Amino acid sequence: MNYKKINFSTSTIQSAALFAAISALALVVSFMAASYLYARSNLIPYSVLLALSFILLELLVLVYFSTLSELANYLFRKKGGDVTESTVPAKAEQIITVPDKAEAPNSMVVLKDNVASVASEQEEPVSPKGTEEFSAPEEPLVVSQASVERSESITKLLNLSAEENSKKREKFIQGRKELMEAYIRGIMKPLLPEADIEALWLEYEQWIESSTYHPTGRMWKWKEKVTSRDVRHLTWNIAKRMGMENGYGTKTCARFIMTLFPELCLKRDGSKCTEEYLANNLLEEGKNDFIKIDKPDPNSIAFHFKEEQIKQKS
Repeated sequence: MNYKKINFSTSTIQSAALFAAISALALVVSFMAASYLYARSNLIPYSVLLALSFILLELLVLVYFSTLSELANYLFRKKGGDVTESTVPAKAEQIITVPDKAEAPNSMVVLKDNVASVASEQEEPVSPKGTEEFSAPEEPLVVSQASVERSESITKLLNLSAEENSKKREKFIQGRKELMEAYIRGIMKPLLPEADIEALWLEYEQWIESSTYHPTGRMWKWKEKVTSRDVRHLTWNIAKRMGMENGYGTKTCARFIMTLFPELCLKRDGSKCTEEYLANNLLEEGKNDFIKIDKPDPNSIAFHFKEEQIKQKS
């Protein structure tokens, strides 16, 4: 009984080892890239950035390997084609000769024998070694298929994770909006009538949804002698929890205050406050302020407001 011996070529083992090493290096680079991007902006979760970076690097490695494989296959076939074209015509040229008239009978016999030998040489089977060398470039395609399947499974997990993160973000945004509404309504209760509080919240609600919102100014019916410092503090407390680096900077706050509270944006001498003045003095405080600066705690957006903290005049 004959047993077939299976040998793994050295090139196959080396290719697999090289691919594994490059994949490990790609994973390390992915950690570094994800950390860098996450430090720049925390809108996208770190796990999503890591997975996307690794998939991109893996695809680049696969494209690189596939390109090298195709190039080697093309060059190998071209070299084999040149050998065939250069050797076969030479044999035919040596075998097929034009006989002289005197030697025609004997030459015909030699010609038949030479033609038969040429046919037998052309029908010789290809050696197993040659077959192995031609089939070797096809091996990286198996690795590519496995990597594609793995990438598809990772993509499904990423889509599921992105959907969950989107729901969590929507829940956070809604909760933050409700928190700010409760703060504005509570802190304005002793200072404005209910109708004005409703109108004021609608203006701040639009601003919370978009930092570029342009409010509508009006003459507010204040119950107490409120100054521009109070509305500056109110606006800063909101902007700080929205993220002043996310479009709610000092100039945006100043522009919003000047438009929404035109009657309060006056200096002591009666001159109108400029946008630059308000932007540079958002945290200015006075003894008679009704609304105080409320700095949030680390990793928190909660307010420290209590209605009894508002100063009431006799």
